[in-house]
Amino acid sequence: PSLRPAVERELLPAGPSLPAARPWRVVGQVQGSYILVEGEEGLEIVDQHAAHERVLFERSRGSSPVPTQQFLIPVQLMVPFDRAAALDRAIPALRELGIHLERFGERAFLLRGWPAPLADRQSRLGFQEPVGAVAEQLLEGEAPLEELWREVACAAAIRAGEVLSPEEQAALIAEWKATEEPARCPHGRPVALRIPWGDLAHRVGR
Repeated sequence: PSLRPAVERELLPAGPSLPAARPWRVVGQVQGSYILVEGEEGLEIVDQHAAHERVLFERSRGSSPVPTQQFLIPVQLMVPFDRAAALDRAIPALRELGIHLERFGERAFLLRGWPAPLADRQSRLGFQEPVGAVAEQLLEGEAPLEELWREVACAAAIRAGEVLSPEEQAALIAEWKATEEPARCPHGRPVALRIPWGDLAHRVGR
């Protein structure tokens, strides 16, 4: 289950309102994991985790360093001993990602700031997994900042099994369709399965 309460989800940042007319319509969510989208050319079955991962990845890709939202009260994180040293070495690189981390003991770190593009996505209980994903990546050696950001975006994205309201579904699809590379998540996995209307009609014998 997700560590983020549904009430804390804000899928669209403040900004200009979306156009009233869209060439697509969200039909609904199935199995708490996929969003069905009716389009002019066919039906899309969208993996909500992969779509949100793409959205989060692109939100900050164009800015370096990534802007940070500072916390009034730091969040203490505990990591395994074998990851603590790697994470400590990566503190300067993490600042480029907008993650402000400070060593606070053998296994403890204080999280003082979080990437602004993700700040509306995480509850105070939800930072351990993204930071842990970065630490895991660093155990294998130096990693490009873009690769670290892929790990953060993946760990922070909506999970399979999270039930979204109709408004959240529509907001996610709108942001996903506005990305530069909507076909695949940052790790290269397909985001959606598309079934042309002609193929669907053929399969049911129309």
